[in-house]
Amino acid sequence: MTPPAEFILLAGFLGSGKTSLLVDWLALPEAADTALIVNEAGEIDVDGAILSDSGAVPMAMLANGCVCCSLTSDLVFTVRALLEERARAGRPPFRRIVLECSGLSKPGPILRSLLPLAPLGLRVRVLATCDASQAPERAAHFEELTAQIAAAGAVVFTKLDLADVSAAEALVASVNPLAARVVEADRPTRARAAFAGFAEEAAAAAAQHPVVLPGAAHPRVSVLRASFTGEASWEDRLDWMEDLAAFCGDRLLRVKGFVRRPGSEVPLLVQAVGTLFGPPSPMPGARNAEEGLVVIARDLDAEELRAAMPGAPVRLTKLRGGAPLACAPA
Repeated sequence: MTPPAEFILLAGFLGSGKTSLLVDWLALPEAADTALIVNEAGEIDVDGAILSDSGAVPMAMLANGCVCCSLTSDLVFTVRALLEERARAGRPPFRRIVLECSGLSKPGPILRSLLPLAPLGLRVRVLATCDASQAPERAAHFEELTAQIAAAGAVVFTKLDLADVSAAEALVASVNPLAARVVEADRPTRARAAFAGFAEEAAAAAAQHPVVLPGAAHPRVSVLRASFTGEASWEDRLDWMEDLAAFCGDRLLRVKGFVRRPGSEVPLLVQAVGTLFGPPSPMPGARNAEEGLVVIARDLDAEELRAAMPGAPVRLTKLRGGAPLACAPA
C-alpha cells in the first residue's frame, strides 16, 4: 500500500469558501490523482453532493459529527480504505488526499488523530480559507476561526469581491505571521496556488527569513522567539520543546523555526501545530539560517513561560517589542 505524496487538511470557518475552492481545484488537470474526504457537521451531505458533481473523484464521507471528536478512528480507517482500494484497482498511488473539515473543526485534534498513520510517511499540511468580508468580525466571537488560521501553513483569502482584503490580512498576520498567503481573485489561479505546491514552497522559504510582524497584535495571541544559548545540548533542545508543549497545552497554537545539533552545519526544520510536533527535517539549503523558534500562543506571555521553566538554556524575546527575557543564568 503506497501512500500519497501528501495529506492536506483543508480548514476554514463556516461559509469561507472551502467547497468552492475544492470545486475550482478539481476542474484543473493538476488535480488528477486526488482523493477527497468530506466531513459534514450536519445530517445532510450538501458538500459531498456538490463535490460529486465535479467529476469522477474518489471520495469518502464522514457524516453527522465533527472529525476531531467522535470520528477520529473513522478518519484513520477511511484513509487506509482509500489507499487499499486504490492498490487493489492496480492504479498509481494518489498524489494527495484532501480532508475538507467542517467549519467548526480545530486542526490540532485532527492532526493528532492521524498519528496511527505515521508509518505511511504522509506529508501533512494545513490549508485554511479566510473570508475577507467576515473573518475580522467573526474572529472576535469564534475561537475556532483563530485556531484554523493559527494552524495553517498557508491561508487562502476568499470573497475578495466583497471586501477590502487588508483587514483580513491584518488578522492573519496578527494570529499567524508564519503563514504563506494566497491573495488571488482569479479562481483557477487561486486553486492552483493553494493545492499544487506554491503555498507550501512559499511557507518553507518563509522559514528562512525573519518574521514580518503585523502592525497590531491580536489581543489574545502572543508571538515569541526562542533562541537556545551556547551551552544548550541537543537533549536540552528536545526537552525544552517537550516541556513547552506540556506546559502550554491548548494554548500553544504554532511553532516553527530551525534547530541545530551542536557541531552540525545542517539545520533542522521544526514545525508544530498545537502540541503536535513533526519530526525535525534536515534543510541543507538553509545552512545560513539562524537557529531559533517562533512560538505562537494564546493567553501566554514570555514572563509566564520563563517562570514555568527556570534555568532552561533558552532566551525568549517578545517579537512585538519589549526587552529580551533571559531564561538562562547570566
